[in-house]
Amino acid sequence: MASSTAAAIALRFPDLVRVAGETLCGRVDLHVALAQEDHIEQLRVKLRGSITTKITTQNGQTTYTHVQTIPLVHWSQILWKQGTAFPEPGSHVLSCPFQFQLPANLPPSFYCASNSRGAISYSLEVVGDRPGLFRLNRRLRRLISVVPAASQGQLLAKESLNQGWSGPWRDIKAAEKMRQGIWGDYSFARATLSLPDLPSFPIATPIPFTLHIMTETKSVHRSERPEDKHGKPLFPAPPTRSSELTRDLHRQTEVRVRSRTRHVNDTFRLKQGIPSSGDGQSAVVNEPEWVPQEDKDRGIWRRTVQLNSTLVFPFAPTFKTETLDWTYELRFVVPFPGFGNNLKIRIPIHLGAGSACPPPPIGAAGSSNITYADILPAGPPPMLDLPPSYWAGEDHDWGDEKN
Repeated sequence: MASSTAAAIALRFPDLVRVAGETLCGRVDLHVALAQEDHIEQLRVKLRGSITTKITTQNGQTTYTHVQTIPLVHWSQILWKQGTAFPEPGSHVLSCPFQFQLPANLPPSFYCASNSRGAISYSLEVVGDRPGLFRLNRRLRRLISVVPAASQGQLLAKESLNQGWSGPWRDIKAAEKMRQGIWGDYSFARATLSLPDLPSFPIATPIPFTLHIMTETKSVHRSERPEDKHGKPLFPAPPTRSSELTRDLHRQTEVRVRSRTRHVNDTFRLKQGIPSSGDGQSAVVNEPEWVPQEDKDRGIWRRTVQLNSTLVFPFAPTFKTETLDWTYELRFVVPFPGFGNNLKIRIPIHLGAGSACPPPPIGAAGSSNITYADILPAGPPPMLDLPPSYWAGEDHDWGDEKN
């Protein structure tokens, strides 16, 4: 069936992330002779989008699955009927163009799953109708990814970030006492994370950050050097490379099915960024500083390190719908030797759209040669980090599957 469908029907539709409100063009190539042999009498194209939530409950030995589906877009167009159009002389293939506009208020593509599931999914499907008993319609289905359109303010923020952020910064601080073993005097560590002071960070855009780390040893005699006899820095030695940091993005999703509510938690490890400082340095490590105490024979060694890098968030923008909404929290871990000595920074962040809705294409449906390169300097939106389950079509509401 699959080979027969592939031979008779071909969907020509660029595999790109789409922006809500965008006018989409494509075409379906139909091999008319093969379609007739396969008893295909009509060709249709459909666009479907929905929010699907599932919650599983247990009552004794019985498991119940509660499902709620909210339609987002339901578009259909007949492209060809048998006997109404034929290929050009010398060809067996008839090109059937189509064009449709996405609603402007669509939420982003999304997927989460654990004991509960939530999906916001979109699909384009070509259907070859085969009337008759025991005949199944031929189908070509493609999952597509959609992101909301960015506002003017979001586009200006993204441009400022791409050109090198020169606006205000926001500081988030954390401090911790720590010691190398179970007993002994405490040492001290403090970290200040500086991020652009923005209400929302555009997705798939390098966000610069600076992490300033300051450590102080326990009280030592002034004759002691900042390194031990093996040449290692005295505890606690701060990390000197941004790659030593742990950077995670935590997402909490609220899934609702009518009166039932569940939460799904996901944590994503963020990839190593590029140096964000103007001189390209990823780290500035200062020489240890001796700080005397009241007893002039004793003091502490203070070290300071500044790490410069970037963060990129290739995830669905923060959004709230009737049955599904999610929030994000950025988590930094600054590692130090010993049990429980890591310094942790947590900050709620809002992810926003980063791409404008392109203008409608010029020319007839499906025949325009206009591309994203002609519309947006940055090209199409980057792909979202969606799990394989989304692209496999799991938890997608296919709607009128029989039609």
